[in-house]
Amino acid sequence: MKKRRGGNWTIVFLCCTLAVPTVAIMFGVYEGQLTLELLKPALVTGALLGAAHLVLRPVLRLLSAPLGCLTLGLFGLVIDVGMIYACGRMVKGFTVPGPLYAVLTAMLINVICAVAGGRK
Repeated sequence: MKKRRGGNWTIVFLCCTLAVPTVAIMFGVYEGQLTLELLKPALVTGALLGAAHLVLRPVLRLLSAPLGCLTLGLFGLVIDVGMIYACGRMVKGFTVPGPLYAVLTAMLINVICAVAGGRK
């Protein structure tokens, strides 16, 4: 039976979109009752990050392949953290609370995508 190739991009996009507000809630960024209006900047940042993961990440990984080989693939995490910071700067009303937030978000995205089959 032949495996389908399509559909993986939706998993990656949803993982990115939902990971940003999830980690923000875990970090206690939002105080009081959570509303959609309060979560809107985090969701927009996650959607922008999802688009960046689908378009920019493969190009950046290809360009930094020699560095990725030297660091045994850990440079991919640096790329992901940099994209989280860049997407956070583009959305008004959302700031990345710190480097630990960015690292945990990148790790959460990568783990969920690996488990759900979004990346090979």
